[in-house]
Amino acid sequence: MKHMDAKILIVDDFSMNISLLKEILIPVGYTVDSAESGEEALDKVLTDPPDLILLDVMMPKMNGYEVCRRIRGNKSLPYIPIIYITASELQQENVIEGLDAGGDDYVRKPFDIAELLERIISCLRVKDLYDKLAKTKSELSRYVSLSTLRMVENKIRNINAEPQDRDAYVTILFSDIRGFTQIAEGMAPSDVFAKLNTNIRKQLKIVAKYQGIIEKLNGDEVMAIFDGPDMGDNALGCAIEIIQDLSKTEHNTESDIFHVGIGINTGQIYLGSLGNEFFKDYTVIGNTVNIAARLCGLADKLQVLFTENTLTSLSQEKFIFQSIGKKMLKGLSKPIEVFKATL
Repeated sequence: MKHMDAKILIVDDFSMNISLLKEILIPVGYTVDSAESGEEALDKVLTDPPDLILLDVMMPKMNGYEVCRRIRGNKSLPYIPIIYITASELQQENVIEGLDAGGDDYVRKPFDIAELLERIISCLRVKDLYDKLAKTKSELSRYVSLSTLRMVENKIRNINAEPQDRDAYVTILFSDIRGFTQIAEGMAPSDVFAKLNTNIRKQLKIVAKYQGIIEKLNGDEVMAIFDGPDMGDNALGCAIEIIQDLSKTEHNTESDIFHVGIGINTGQIYLGSLGNEFFKDYTVIGNTVNIAARLCGLADKLQVLFTENTLTSLSQEKFIFQSIGKKMLKGLSKPIEVFKATL
């Protein structure tokens, strides 16, 4: 966005002030709209968000601070710089209230034209940075895990910030294509990649549908995390839908590359950053993760296996399952009971 092409919304209950600001802004190239009340301003922001708002503080019914709070409280809106307009000398408590409401700057009447224009340009530069960050976040989300993306975003917002390592109680899902190495052996690499990508895309779409977070993609393996009160239901529902979707594909035209096995486990994990200043990944570790991976390896093609920990987190009437007995998994000191979902 070129700064002089920006659309500015003037919000002031005094029409003469609106006219004065238009006389300043329109000749230098800005597109200008106006509102004479807080309510009208909110309607216009929701209908056609401007690039910047000049907002009078003292207005009847809804003052500028309340208008700003409501705009900042609407997470569906893009970042819009807000410059308060005030006719009075600023007291410290007023400045704090305005900034706390989400405002970016102040200008005082009568306007110093050069100062006003410079403050507008400065705020529009900040908007450019926010817009670029949002675009980069959207692009990165296709290639990195959400947890790593959050770390990057926090680092950008505060150069000294470090992601907080923490414990969490979650459900982990692993899926893996059965016999992938043997299947790929007799195929051209480009054909392998195309079919693998088709498979992975379907899985990612279903994981997103069930509010999961893709933590890792490792060749033919997918790792996803589910949290919240419905994490067990979401993870198992996701796994069943993945198997059902890929089963339909298998019986139609696709090859054995779609034979997926899935393992699920629920428990305590640790989220933390691994690496150094040159490469760092925010990842999850713990025995909960290891057990989910082992169950994935144990599962037959088109089969979903899960633990008793996951079973206790389920709304059991939603699913049909059966125990396949106690299994000794690599790395464990004793066997654990394993359950199989009925598709």
